Amino acid sequence: MQVSIVTDQTMGLTAEYGTGKLTESLHAMNIRYERVNDLQDANGKTVIVAGLSEGVGAAATLLNESKRTVPAVSEALTILNTGWQQKKVVVVAGYDDRGIMYGLLDITQRIRWSDGRNLLQFVRDVTSEPFIKERGIAWYTMHRRHWENRFYDEQYLTDYFDMMARDRLNMLEILFGYENGGFMAPCYPYFFDVDGFPEVKMEDISPERQQHNVDAMHRLIALAHERGIGIRLGVWDHIYRGGVQTGGNATFEYDPNHALPWQVTGLETAGNLIPYTKAAFAKLLKTFPEADAILFKTNNESGLKTEELHDFSVSFFETVAAAAPHMQIDIHSKGLTDTLINTAYRLGLNFRIAPKFWMEQMGLPFSPTHINREDQQNRRHGYANMLRYPQRYQMMWKLWNGGTNRVFLWGDPEYVRRFAGNSRLYNSSAYAVYEPMATKMESQIHDVEPFEMLNVPYRYYTHEYERYWYFFRLWGRVGYNPDSPSDIWDREFEQRFGTKAAPVVQAAINEASRVLPRIVAACYPYSFFPTTTGWPEKQRLGDLPLYARAEGSDIQQFASFDQEAQTLLGTFETGKTLPSTNAMWLQKLSESIDRKVNEAEKLMKTKDSKEFNATVVDLKILSRLALYHSRRAPAAVSYCLFNRTQDVAALDAAIAHEQHAMEAWKELVEAAGDVYANNLLIGRIPMSGHWKDELGLLERGLERLKEQRANFKPNGTVQSAPLYKAAPSAENSKYFNISHTPVETASAGQPLTVKISVSAPAGIKWVRLQYRAVNQYLDFETLPMTLTGGKNTYEATIPSDKIDTAYDLMYLIEMMDANGRGFIYPDLNRETPYFIIK
Repeated sequence: MQVSIVTDQTMGLTAEYGTGKLTESLHAMNIRYERVNDLQDANGKTVIVAGLSEGVGAAATLLNESKRTVPAVSEALTILNTGWQQKKVVVVAGYDDRGIMYGLLDITQRIRWSDGRNLLQFVRDVTSEPFIKERGIAWYTMHRRHWENRFYDEQYLTDYFDMMARDRLNMLEILFGYENGGFMAPCYPYFFDVDGFPEVKMEDISPERQQHNVDAMHRLIALAHERGIGIRLGVWDHIYRGGVQTGGNATFEYDPNHALPWQVTGLETAGNLIPYTKAAFAKLLKTFPEADAILFKTNNESGLKTEELHDFSVSFFETVAAAAPHMQIDIHSKGLTDTLINTAYRLGLNFRIAPKFWMEQMGLPFSPTHINREDQQNRRHGYANMLRYPQRYQMMWKLWNGGTNRVFLWGDPEYVRRFAGNSRLYNSSAYAVYEPMATKMESQIHDVEPFEMLNVPYRYYTHEYERYWYFFRLWGRVGYNPDSPSDIWDREFEQRFGTKAAPVVQAAINEASRVLPRIVAACYPYSFFPTTTGWPEKQRLGDLPLYARAEGSDIQQFASFDQEAQTLLGTFETGKTLPSTNAMWLQKLSESIDRKVNEAEKLMKTKDSKEFNATVVDLKILSRLALYHSRRAPAAVSYCLFNRTQDVAALDAAIAHEQHAMEAWKELVEAAGDVYANNLLIGRIPMSGHWKDELGLLERGLERLKEQRANFKPNGTVQSAPLYKAAPSAENSKYFNISHTPVETASAGQPLTVKISVSAPAGIKWVRLQYRAVNQYLDFETLPMTLTGGKNTYEATIPSDKIDTAYDLMYLIEMMDANGRGFIYPDLNRETPYFIIK
C-alpha cells in the first residue's frame, strides 16, 4: 500500500468532499491507497491524516504532540509535515469541515505536481485563516436560454463548484432580474404559483416546469453546500414595467395585454403588489430554506414607483422577520433610506448593506477618494454617508467589474491584495465580484441560443469560464490569504505554457490587467457609468468632444483634460495626476506588455497552442487599448485648449492626435483578427458588436472634427493656445523625497496635527493637507501645511470643530515642486492613496 488516508471517525459533508477529491486524484495517478480511522491501522509508506483540530481524532492528536494549533475561526487550517514510526506523514487539520476541505484540496493539488514517487515533495507547512471571510462570485440571469443552459446542466454546475472550492471562493450570488426584458421580474412564478393570487403568472411556464426549476435549485444549492459554498438569491426586480428594465431593447417594452413569453403578468391588478410579494417571498423562503442569504433591491429600477418603495420595502422586511429571522439579508445600497435602515435594525434583521465599490466598473483597488459629483449626494456610486458610528451593520463590498471585465483575461495578484485590504473598511469582511462574461446575452431575445465567445479554431476549454482560471484563483486564494504562495498559480502557468514561457506570460497578464482599471479611474466619461451601457474593453468611449469632457471616476486623484488645459494656460495648479502623466503611464505599460509578448512568442516551443494564441490576442488588444488612450489624452487636452482659447492651432493639434489614436485602434482591430465572434452579444447596439465597428465610428468622428475645423469661425476673443506637453515621467513620485508617520487614531473633541517631511531637487513650492470624514457626500477641505522648526518638515492642524466623530477621518497630502510638478501622497500606484484615522 502506497498511501494511507487516516480520517476522523465522522467527517462532515465538505470534509468528505475534500477526501473524495484526494482519492480521485490518487486513483488517476495509479497510486494505491487505503482509508482508515485509526493511525495504528495505516499500512502505507505515506500517511495523510485529516480531521478536526480539536477532539480525539488522529489529526488533533498529532497536532497537539507537535505543539501546533489552528486558529479558532471558520475555514482556518494547519498543514504539517511530520513523521510517525519512520513514515512520512502530513497532517491536515481544520478548525471546521471547510478548513479540512481547503487543506485537502491544497495537498491534492500539490501531490499532482509530484513525480508520483515523492508525493509530498511540494506540500508546505502552513497555518492560515481567512483574511476576508466571505469571498463571492456573482451571476446575472440576463438571458433565459443562457441561464438555463447552466442551471439545468449538473455537470457544468459540478465543474464550476469544484473550481470555486479549489480556489476558496465560498459564496455564489444568483441575481434574478436586472435589465433583461422582464425575465424573473419577479422571480417567484418561475418556481411556483401563490395561493390566492391566480392572476400572477409567467406567461409560458407550466406547473411541471416550475417543479423542475425548484428541483434544479435544490440540486444547485446541494452541490454548492457539499463544497462549502453558500448561495445568495438576489431578489432584484419586484414588478416589470419596462423602461430601464428593458436593457435598451425596445421590443421588450411591457404591454400587459400582449406580454412576451418570459414576462410575468397580473401584478398591475389594483392593490395586489405588496400582498402578493409578501406571500410569494414567504413561500420562497419555505421552498428554499437551505439558501444562505438574500440580496434585496429597494429602488425604482426594480420596477417599483417612487411612491411604492417605502411601504413595499417595510413589508418585505417584516416578512423576513416573521418567516426567516436569522436569514442573512444583503440590501443593495442604491435608493436605501435611513428610515429603511432603521426599520431593518428595529426588526432585528441580520442584514448588511451592499454598495457598489467603484460605480459599475472596475476602477482601482480602493474606494474612490472622491466620486463624481453627478452621484455624490446619493447612494448609487459607493459607500456614501453610511459608514457611521456607532456601527449597527456591516458592508458587503460589491465590485461591479462585470461592466469592465467581460471577455479579456484578467489577473493581478497585487490588485486583489490591495482590494482585500480595503474590503476590511468599516470592520467588514465580505466582497463579491462578478464573473467574466457576466452580461453575456444581455438584452437579447430570450429563446436565442447563446453565442460562443471564441471562434472554433481558438477554443481550448470545455466551459468558457475555464478560460478565466487565473481570475477565479486570485479572487479566492488571495482574498483568503493575501500572502498565499504564488506557486498555486505559477505551476498552473507552467503546465499551460511550459517552464520558459510561463513566467513571461504571467507577467504580461499581470501588467495587461492594469490597463482597464486605470482607464476607468483616470479618463472614463461618467455617462458610461452603468454596466449595461459602458464597456471599456470594446468602446472607444465616444467622439472626442464627449471624451474630452471626461473627469475620470476619482476626481480627487486624477485631473480632467480641461484641468490640464488650464494648467497649460497658467490658471490652475494641482497635485493630481495630470492626463499627460497618465498618458505616459499607459504608453510605458503598453510598451512593457509588447516586450513581454514578443519574448513569450520566442520562448514557446510550439505555435499550435490554442490557449497561448488566444492569450496573446488578449494581451495585444489590451496593449493597444492602453496605447489608444495614451494618444487620445493629448487630443482631449488640445480640444479643451481650443474650447478655452478659440485658437484653431489647438483644434489642428487635437485632430492630429486623434488621428494618431485612431492608428492605435486600427492596430487593435488587426490584433483581434478572427479570434472573437464577429458579434459579441453583450447588450444592445452599440454595446454588442466588434472592435472594427468602433473603428468606423472613430473614423466618422474624425471627419466631424475636420468639418468643425473647416467651418470654424471664432466667437469672441481668440487667445493663443500653448501646445500640449508630453510628461517627462509616468510617475511624479520620483521628484519628491517623503517621510511620514501616518496618524492612525485620534481622540474625539481634540484638534489633530499632521506632519510630513518633504523635499525635492527643484525645491518645494507648496504642501497642502486635504481631509474629510469618511463620508462621500463631503468634499475635501484644504489646509496649507507650513514649515516648522524641523528641516523640511511641514505641518497642519485640523481644528476639533472640523472633525465629525460620527465618522472616521481620512486625509492625503498634496504637494508641488518649484518646476510645477505635482504629487499626491500616498502614491496611488503603490498603496491606498489616503490614510484613515479611527
